[in-house]
Amino acid sequence: MMMKTLPLFGLVAGLLSPTVVSLAHVPLESSPNLQSQMQISLEFPPAPSGEGARSSAGGGTRGNDEEDKICTKGDIPLTALIPDEIDAEITISANPDLFVFVPENNAKQGQFIMVDEDGKEVYLNTFDLPNEAGIVQVSLPETVTLEVGQTYKWQFVVLCSADDPSKVEFVEGKIKRTELSEDLKTQIEAATEPLEQAKLYAQERIWQDTLMILAQLRQSHTTEWEQLLKSVGLDAVIASVPLTPCCVELEEEQEEPTPTKPDEQ
Repeated sequence: MMMKTLPLFGLVAGLLSPTVVSLAHVPLESSPNLQSQMQISLEFPPAPSGEGARSSAGGGTRGNDEEDKICTKGDIPLTALIPDEIDAEITISANPDLFVFVPENNAKQGQFIMVDEDGKEVYLNTFDLPNEAGIVQVSLPETVTLEVGQTYKWQFVVLCSADDPSKVEFVEGKIKRTELSEDLKTQIEAATEPLEQAKLYAQERIWQDTLMILAQLRQSHTTEWEQLLKSVGLDAVIASVPLTPCCVELEEEQEEPTPTKPDEQ
C-alpha cells in the first residue's frame, strides 16, 4: 500500500472554480409486489482467472492504511466503494456517480479530480465536507461526458489543513466506459424493475451501474445492498451508514478557467 502524502495528480485546494458534487437520497422505490416476491442475489462475481488484483504500485488504492490517517477517525478508513481486485470500474453511463465512504473527520474541505488517459483534466471540484461519517456520492455533471473505450483516473481527497496542502488523505481509482452488447441491451430494456437490471449488470461485471441502482434502492432492499458490498470485500459497517447530504459548492474566489471535457474521439 502506498503512503498517502501528496495526491497523485498534485491537487491543491481552489485550483479551479468548483462545479457540482451532490449527495442525496434518490427516491427510486420498487413496488411492494416485487419486494415480497423477489429476493435477487446480488453478489458481484470475482475477477476472471488471469485478471489480477489492482496494484498499488500502479496508482490504485481503495482505502487508506491506519498509519495514513491525518484528520479522519474510527476503525474504517476513507474507502472507495469499488471492488479491490479489478483494475478499473466498468460503466455504461456517460455521467456516472462514484461513491466514497468518508469516516468521521475534522477536515473542512474535500476535493475530487478526474483525468483522461492523456492526463488531461476532465473534472475538478472543491467542496465543503461534512464531519459526520457517511457515503459521499459524486455525480459527474452533464458537461462531463466519458468517452466509450477510455479509462479515466480519479481521486477523492480529504483536505486536512487549509495551511498545509501536503496534509491530505485520499483514495483513487479508475473507471472505464463501455457499451452494452445487443443481447444485454435487450435484456436490460425488457427488465421491468431496477433490481432486475442491477442483477443483469452484476452478472456482466458492470460495477458502477450495479452500484448506482442499489444505492437508490438501499432503503427498500437493504439485504441486497449489504450483499453487494460484502461480495467485493467492503466492511459491513459501510453498508449501514447513511447517504449523508453533501456537498456544498464553494464560492468562487477568483476567475479561473473551466475544466474542459476530453476531445471527442
